Amino acid sequence: MKTAIKQLIGGSILLALTGCAGTYHSYLDTLKLAFSSNDDVNLSLQQVKAAPSDLLYVRHGERAVAAMALLRLEAGQHKWVSADNALLIMEQGRVVRTAGFENDLLYVSNTQNDQIRDYKTINPASEWLRLADWQNGEYGYLIKSRFTVQANQSLSFFGQSINTTLITEQLSYDSDSNFIRFDNSWHNSFWFDSASGTLIKSVQQLSPVAEPFEMTYISRIARLLPAVTTGASDE
Repeated sequence: MKTAIKQLIGGSILLALTGCAGTYHSYLDTLKLAFSSNDDVNLSLQQVKAAPSDLLYVRHGERAVAAMALLRLEAGQHKWVSADNALLIMEQGRVVRTAGFENDLLYVSNTQNDQIRDYKTINPASEWLRLADWQNGEYGYLIKSRFTVQANQSLSFFGQSINTTLITEQLSYDSDSNFIRFDNSWHNSFWFDSASGTLIKSVQQLSPVAEPFEMTYISRIARLLPAVTTGASDE
């Protein structure tokens, strides 16, 4: 996902986050089976359930699907690491920081008012304003989001269907740019399991010129499938 220099930087960041090289390497061992630089990851349901940590499938742009492991949950943030040291930090499913990519997202403000934290309260008037900072000298950009809701959207995993609610987020810049922009608006998508409210998939483009992240919470899905089969609810 990056050059050798960025691999070194990413590795240093992750070691600092874990505070223990042994812990860090244990997560890389978890990913040896799942990670491939050339082919899409395609684990069986049994392999996903047997993994010692939660796994997240990620497609970044046109690259092959890779697996990321849940490094830790800290201060309300999920920190996901790939076998090549890339890092995604999320709050309630929203990417709020990255490490090891071409132009890392450094900061997002006002995350406590993000509407996807409780998608069931979204209405036509719902909006979210925040500021975003980027590695390549872009700071304090004001972004506005509006949301629409579509129920009864079926997704299929491991040969079984899950009924979901799709939240489509329309994003736009509400501040002047430091450079010429040709695209000022874009959109993201979030799929929630309709029965439990669990986020199971999202497509997030962090800016109109960034490559999108398609993220599938494959371990969450594996836990949901028995509930889909038997009609019971998932915790």
